[in-house]
Amino acid sequence: MKPVLLSMQAFGPFAQRETIDFAELGEHPLFLINGPTGAGKTTLLDAISYALFGKTTGAERQGEQMRCHHASASTATEVDFIFSLGNDLYRVKRLPAQQRPKLRGAGLKDDVASASLWHIKPGIAARLDLDQDDMTLLASRKVKQVTQEVERLIGLQADQFRQVVVLPQGKFRELLTADAGQREEIFAQLFQTHRYLLIEEKLKDAARDLKQQVQEHESNLKALLRNGNIESEQQLTDKISEQAAALDIALNNKDSAAEQLQKQRELFQQAMQLQQQFEQKAQLQQQLSQLNKDAEQINEKQAQLKRARAAQAVTPSAQRFDWLKAEQARIAQQLQANEKKHAALVTDKQHAEKQYQQAATEDAEGKQLQRRIEQLSSWRPKLESLKALQRQYAEVTELRNEQQGEVNQRYRAKETLNEQLTTDSQARQALSETLSKHQNIESQRQQLSYAKKQQQNSVNLKQQQQQLNDQQHAIKGQLDTQQQQTKKSEQHAQALEHTWYQQQAISLAETLKPRQPCPVCGSRQHPSPASSGDEPLVTHEQVVNARQQHQQQLQAQQKLERSLLQNRQASEFVQIQIEELGNVKTEAELTRAQQALELTAEQQEQQRAHYQTLEHRITENREQLDSIALELKQLTDKLKETDINQTKIGERLSSLEQEIPEEFRSPEQVERTLKELHNELLQKQTAYQKASERRQQVLEQLSAVTAKHDDLTQQQHENSEETLAAEKELSQQLDEREFKSLDEYKDAIMPDQRYQQTEQEIQLFQQQRAKISSLLEELDATLGKQQQPDLDTAKQQLQHHEQQYQQTNEVWLNTRDRLRELETLLNHVNNSKKHAEALHKQYAVQGTLADVANGQNAQRLSLHRFVLSVLLDDVLTVASQRLEKMTHGRYQLSRESQVTDARSAGGLTILVEDAYTGQQRSTKTLSGGEGFMAALALALGLSDVVQSYAGGIKLDTLFVDEGFGSLDEEALDMAIDTLAELRASGRTIGIISHVRELKDRLHDRIDVIRERNGSRIELRTN
Repeated sequence: MKPVLLSMQAFGPFAQRETIDFAELGEHPLFLINGPTGAGKTTLLDAISYALFGKTTGAERQGEQMRCHHASASTATEVDFIFSLGNDLYRVKRLPAQQRPKLRGAGLKDDVASASLWHIKPGIAARLDLDQDDMTLLASRKVKQVTQEVERLIGLQADQFRQVVVLPQGKFRELLTADAGQREEIFAQLFQTHRYLLIEEKLKDAARDLKQQVQEHESNLKALLRNGNIESEQQLTDKISEQAAALDIALNNKDSAAEQLQKQRELFQQAMQLQQQFEQKAQLQQQLSQLNKDAEQINEKQAQLKRARAAQAVTPSAQRFDWLKAEQARIAQQLQANEKKHAALVTDKQHAEKQYQQAATEDAEGKQLQRRIEQLSSWRPKLESLKALQRQYAEVTELRNEQQGEVNQRYRAKETLNEQLTTDSQARQALSETLSKHQNIESQRQQLSYAKKQQQNSVNLKQQQQQLNDQQHAIKGQLDTQQQQTKKSEQHAQALEHTWYQQQAISLAETLKPRQPCPVCGSRQHPSPASSGDEPLVTHEQVVNARQQHQQQLQAQQKLERSLLQNRQASEFVQIQIEELGNVKTEAELTRAQQALELTAEQQEQQRAHYQTLEHRITENREQLDSIALELKQLTDKLKETDINQTKIGERLSSLEQEIPEEFRSPEQVERTLKELHNELLQKQTAYQKASERRQQVLEQLSAVTAKHDDLTQQQHENSEETLAAEKELSQQLDEREFKSLDEYKDAIMPDQRYQQTEQEIQLFQQQRAKISSLLEELDATLGKQQQPDLDTAKQQLQHHEQQYQQTNEVWLNTRDRLRELETLLNHVNNSKKHAEALHKQYAVQGTLADVANGQNAQRLSLHRFVLSVLLDDVLTVASQRLEKMTHGRYQLSRESQVTDARSAGGLTILVEDAYTGQQRSTKTLSGGEGFMAALALALGLSDVVQSYAGGIKLDTLFVDEGFGSLDEEALDMAIDTLAELRASGRTIGIISHVRELKDRLHDRIDVIRERNGSRIELRTN
C-alpha cells in the first residue's frame, strides 16, 4: 500500500480543507513530516488510519472526537484518501458521527458516521474531483462493510497496520516487545498461514471422528445383542435353529384353521341371503300399507286439478279487466302531473318577461362602450412611434454595454498576460537551475535487469505448475475409476461369502442319514433338509479368489493415491517457489519500464527545448501587451460616441411620452383595454339575445302542456266505458263456471309448475302401488314354506373359527418374525465386527498424525507454530543485518527455541544477543534509543520478508512517528542511511519528528504550520 493523495477537512487541528499530493514528493520518497509540538503532525497518520479502518493510530480517540473546534458549524468533518496497491488505485472516504446545522430552521441535527470505498478505473489519474463513471463502487454507507473490504484488500487489521506500517507515538516498540501470542496473530495474518491451522483442525477432527466411530461400533455391537436378549454369538446360533423348527409346526396349525374357517363363512353367507329376503318382504308390506293411507289425499288433489282447469277458461276475461283498471289509474296520474307542469310554466313565463326587460336596458349601455372603443383605437399610431424609439434606445444601450465589455476584456487580457509573463519568468529560472543537475539512472537499469530474470523464473514455474495440475487431473480420473472397481470387487466378494455361509446348511443336509442324529441339533428326524435346487453351490475357493481380486484392486487404488499425494506435494513445492518470487511484474510491464527508463535519458534535451519555448513565449507576451494598449485607446473613443447618441434618443423618447397618458403608453395596455371593452359589449349583446330566446321558449312549452291536458281528458272518458263492459263480461263467465265470487276464482287458480307437479304426484302414486303389489307376489312364490334363519347362532360359530385362525396365525407370525430378527441380528453382528477392525487400523495412522500436528510431540510444537517460527527466523535474520549495522556489530535478534508450555505460543519469543556480553536477554531490557533501532530494524525486516514470500500483502510504505530524539548523532546517521536504502529499493518512507538534525538532512518534507485559527500544511521539495 502506497499513499497517493490525502485530503482532510475540519479534522484534528485542520479547520479548512488540507490536501497532500504524495506524488510531488517523488516516486519513492524519503520525506519528513515537520512541525512544532501540537501542530498536528501525528494527525496526518491518524487521518490515513481513520480513512482505512475508522480508527486513529493510537486508538485513543474516536472519529467523532477528531472534529476541529476552529471549523465552522456548516463545514463537515471528513477524510478522503487515495492509495495504490500494485497497479490499482483505490479511494476511501469517511465522515465520523457529528452534529451539523439543520437545512431548515434553527438548531443542529445528528449525522451518523458513513464511509465509501471505490476502485479507480485503469488509466484514470488520481484526483479528488473524479466522476462516478471514473470509479467502481466497492462498498458504501455501512462503515463496518467498508472496513472489512479495506482489511481484505490490504491484508491487515488496524492494530496490525499500526505495528508494521504506521508506527505511532508510544506504540513503536509494540511489535518488538509484544508477547508470543500477539506476535503469532500478527505473523499469521501477514504471511497468510491460517491454512496450517486448518490442517491441524482437520487432522484433529478426522482422528476424533474415527475414535468416536470405533467406540460407537463397539457400543452398537453390545447393544445389538442386548436388544435381542442374547448373551453371546453361540446362543444366537442355537436360537436360530430352535426357531426354524417351531416355525414349521406353527405353519401346519395355521393352514388347518384356515380350511375350517372358510367352510363356516360359506354357511353364514347362505343364512344372510335368506334373512335379507324375509326383511325385504316385511318392508314391502309396510310400504303398501302406507300408500293405502295416502289415497284420500290423492283424491283431494284430483278435485283441485278439476277446479284449476275451470279457472283457466275464465283467466282471459279477468286479465283484460285488470289491465283496464291499471290503465285508468295511469291516465289519472298523468293528468295530475300535467296540471303541476302547467302551473310551473306560468311561473317561468313571468320570470322570463322580467329578464327580457332588464336585457333591453343593458343593450342601450352598449352604445356608450362602442364610442370608448373608437377613442382608444385612435392612439395606435403614436404608440407605434413610441415603441420604435424605445427599441432604438434599448439597442444603443446594448451597444454601449458590449463596447464597455470589450474594454473590460482587454484590461483582463492585459492582467492575464502580465501574470503569465511573471509565471514564465519564474519557470524559466527554475528550469535553468534544474538543467544544471544530472540524474544517474544506472541503478534503475540494474533493478530492471534483475526483475526480468525474476519474471522469466516465474513463467517457467507457472508452466511447471500447469503440467503438474494436468497430471493431477488425469490421476484423479484414474483414481475415481479404480475406486469404483475396488468397491465392486468388495461387494462381489462379500456377496459370494454371504452365499457360501447360507449354503453351509445344504452341505450339512447332504451328509444326513435316515434315523442318524444331526451333528447340529442331535435330532434323528429330518423332515425337510435344506436343498439348493437348481442354484449352483459356491465353493470356498471361489470366495478366496474373490478376496484376492479385491486385494489387488485395493493395492492398485493405494498406488494411485500415493501418486496423487506425490503430485500434490510437488505442486505445493512449486507454489511455494512462486510465492517466494513475490509479485513479479509482467513482460509488458517490464517493457514499459524499459521504455520509460530510456525516455528518462532524453528528458534533459526536452527540458532544454522547453527553456527555449519559454524564452520565445515571454517575447510574444510583451509584444501582445503593446498591441492591447493600442486597442484600448480605440475602444474608448467609440464608447464616447455611443454615449452621445444614447442621450439624443432619450430626449425624443421623453417628449413623445408626455403626449400620451401614462396608463396608455404601453401598446399592450391599450390592446388589453380594447379587448376588455369588446368583451363587455359582447356580453351585453349576448344577454339580450338569450333573454329573447328564453321568453319565446316558455310560451311554446305552455301551449304544448295545454294541448296534452285536453288529450288525456278524452282518454279517461273512453277508458271508463271499456272498463264497465269488461266487468260485465267477467261476471257472466264466473256464473257459467259455477264460481260464486271473484275471490273463489282466484283461489282455484293453480300455477303451471304446481299443476304439473300435482299431476305427476298422482301418476307416481298409482305406479308405486302397482309395483309393490307385484313384488310381494313374487317373494311369496320364492319363499314358499321356508322358516326364518337364526343368524345369532350362525354368527357365534363363525366368530369361534375366526378366533382359532387368528390365534394360529399370530403364533406363526411371531415365530417367523423372531427368526428373521435373529438372522438379521447375526448379519449386523458380523458386519459390525468387520467394520470395527477396519476403523482400528485407520485410527492407528490418522490418530498419530493428528497428535504430531497438534503439538503432542517431543518438541511440543504444533505445525502452525513450527511454520511461523521458520518465518520469524527469516525476519530476524534480515532484521539483525540492519540492527548489527546500526549498532556497530553489538546487537542481533534471535528466537527462543525452547518450548516449555504447548498451550502458549511457544517458539515465537524474540531475544536480543549482546556481542559485548555474549548473553541473550529480553528485548524489554534495551534502552530507549537501542529499543528504537531494534524496533525499526524488525519492522523493516518484516516488510522485506513479507514481500519476498508474497503472501498476498505488499508492505511498500512505512511511517515512523517520533523516536529519533533518543538517538545520538552517529546512531541517527545510521538510521537515516538504513531508511535511504529502503527508498532505493522502491519503498516510501515518512518520518514524523521535530528533531532539527532530521530537518537539515531531509529536504523533502511536509511542514505542519500552527496558526491561531487552526493548522495548515505546506509541501516542500528539493
